[in-house]
Amino acid sequence: MSLDFKGFEAGEIVFRMGDEATAAYVIERGAVEILLTKDGEFERINMLGPGELFGEIALLDGGTRTATVRTLAATRLVAIQRSQLESLLAKAEPVVQYIVRILLEHVRRAASGAPGEARTLSELLALAVKTGETPDLADKLKHEATRMLTLATNLVNAIAEGQLELHYQPIVSLKNRSLAGFEALIRWRHPTLGMVRPDEFIPLAEKTDLIHRIGEFVVQQALTDWPMLKPLCDGAVEGATPFMSINLSAPEFCKTDAFERIAQSLNAHQMAPQELRIELTETVIISNVDVVSEVIHRLRGLGVGIALDDFGKGYGGLDYLQSLPFSCLKIDKSFVDKMHQSERSKQIIQSTIELSARLGMSTVAEGIEDEQTAELLAEMGCVYAQGYYFARPMSVPGLKEWYAARQA
Repeated sequence: MSLDFKGFEAGEIVFRMGDEATAAYVIERGAVEILLTKDGEFERINMLGPGELFGEIALLDGGTRTATVRTLAATRLVAIQRSQLESLLAKAEPVVQYIVRILLEHVRRAASGAPGEARTLSELLALAVKTGETPDLADKLKHEATRMLTLATNLVNAIAEGQLELHYQPIVSLKNRSLAGFEALIRWRHPTLGMVRPDEFIPLAEKTDLIHRIGEFVVQQALTDWPMLKPLCDGAVEGATPFMSINLSAPEFCKTDAFERIAQSLNAHQMAPQELRIELTETVIISNVDVVSEVIHRLRGLGVGIALDDFGKGYGGLDYLQSLPFSCLKIDKSFVDKMHQSERSKQIIQSTIELSARLGMSTVAEGIEDEQTAELLAEMGCVYAQGYYFARPMSVPGLKEWYAARQA
């Protein structure tokens, strides 16, 4: 965010009560006084000096200025424009946006001397309409914020109460359509909200130490279930080993003892390292390149497979292939979805498959939803695939039923 500096001589008005709010200000040097108008005369209610912020309330809630600001000496201000602040706020989580809205309204009511407690939802929605939001948008924001607060509160007990579970999506060999392995995907069966998507609760967990408990749960549960799932792998690619893929987040993988914990878990469950595959996104890698690199090299030395997930979506994929010993590339669904309509997407996939083969890596295409796509990927030389066309993620009992039906 670029800085916009503004200079004022002593006694100049920065803005007046009732003006439209276009910017908030931080005092770099100098001083200002905050003035209210009483009986046609200015009355000073506060003085501010270097490092202090003013004008932010009207800027955030879209209201007009509630006071006049005048410099007491030659003053240099840093202006924070409305567009800059709105952009930052728009990127915040719904719960943050909603809480900011409520706090702003409290400040407004306190400043005006209005009696009563916090506004009701209907009053807040009325405020949203007044400031340019539709009722639907304000209601949606409140709903999302309430849901997020509920999830954040309940996540603490989710593990202890057995609400988290793993579902497994089959990964098939495109050469002969045999079952080659599984990807473990975490799910939260909330007692009142139903099944909660991981993209809702994992970001919440990553902001606390809960992500480490969740990561440990994923590893232990996947390795516990593997002896029941391994026999279902009815023939991987010739010479390949059946495998279980798990996903680890940046905080979990970047712990200094990540290698030791994974190695100890493999030993405790008597699972061959070659049967475990860990999927990492570019976000995980760039979070701490040095630590991640060391862990990857040590795991590969042990025999654990490492897959680069969502290959092609980030910016450093090729650089990581040069410096990190991946054993597999996962072709993102966004490319697979477009390969029949976009020659560019098709060529990107073809180049990825050929590059992987030359580097001794396998490939997994994600998001396969029809036979035509599966056949084309097989012709292009892709090794593995997963997607709803083959099977959705399922619990262990569900997988056993699916496998029995598949064999019939």
